[in-house]
Amino acid sequence: MFYKLSNTSSLKSIENEFKAQFRYPDLYEPKLIINGFEESNLPVIISQDARIIESAIWGILPQCYDDSWEAFQNVCNTLNTHVNDKHADAMIYPETLSKQRCLIIVNGLFTSVIRHGKLCTKYLHLKNHKPFCVAGIYNTTEDGFLTCSLLIKSSNRKYSEVSNFGNQEPLIFKKQDFNQWLNPTRRFEHLELLIRDHEVYDFESSEISINDVSEYSWYPSEFDTSSQTSNLKIS
Repeated sequence: MFYKLSNTSSLKSIENEFKAQFRYPDLYEPKLIINGFEESNLPVIISQDARIIESAIWGILPQCYDDSWEAFQNVCNTLNTHVNDKHADAMIYPETLSKQRCLIIVNGLFTSVIRHGKLCTKYLHLKNHKPFCVAGIYNTTEDGFLTCSLLIKSSNRKYSEVSNFGNQEPLIFKKQDFNQWLNPTRRFEHLELLIRDHEVYDFESSEISINDVSEYSWYPSEFDTSSQTSNLKIS
């Protein structure tokens, strides 16, 4: 499961990379660590309009839900959703895989594995920390907020060099597959081939110390960390 993300990309670099504009640019803030266990917003491109970058709360909520995000996540963690989950709650996920797909913009993922009896955490990113997209699903709550969930799938040999992906990996598409994924006229069952067989990125990885902030070498040197050092501890 993936509960921490990173997005240190500037607003302009995201807009230029994906040829889209933020609907609410003032809501976007680059962050070294986006903690899914705290209510957080993620930039997303939804199937309704690929030219606009929306802001969505990470952790999908049912459309009819009107209580707090925290209360719901304490009972039903929806930060990640497996693409093959045939038993997903119909109240939470009606038609989301078929009609409400999205792309979640990040520039890094955190994974962990136990090695020699100790927890090892790695930061995965592209060369030069370029932004990329993780496939997702979204809902719009009755009060108009977007909420989303990262899609994960069973691992295959495409990411075998990233040993700490474990037996699950995020569903990540390159730009040539964006239109097919976001096309609302394509039912989910018509995308199964794309999910199974698509071109993948070559990720780089940096091992992170959880005890010494000075060992955080994974973030771009031009990113100002002075206001975010309190977020650097990974648990």
